[in-house]
Amino acid sequence: MTKKCIICNHEAMYRVKDSPDFYCKECAEENFGDLNLLMRVEEEAQKLKEVVKQRMRGNLDKEDSEQETEETKHQNKKRKPEDDV
Repeated sequence: MTKKCIICNHEAMYRVKDSPDFYCKECAEENFGDLNLLMRVEEEAQKLKEVVKQRMRGNLDKEDSEQETEETKHQNKKRKPEDDV
């Protein structure tokens, strides 16, 4: 889903940090002059994708360890007390 410029409704390439305001290149240059003050939308999207990947990996790792814990509990229930001697 592409973001639209709040002024002219063209595809946005820049964003004001911590704001829902997006701008196309022309409107950003006209209103801000220095584009270094703005965040590039693509850079922000890449950061968001990386965070999602890390969280997914974290959840998968957590689910794997929970499954291993359940399997260990199940195996311990099957053991007989004389096996410990």
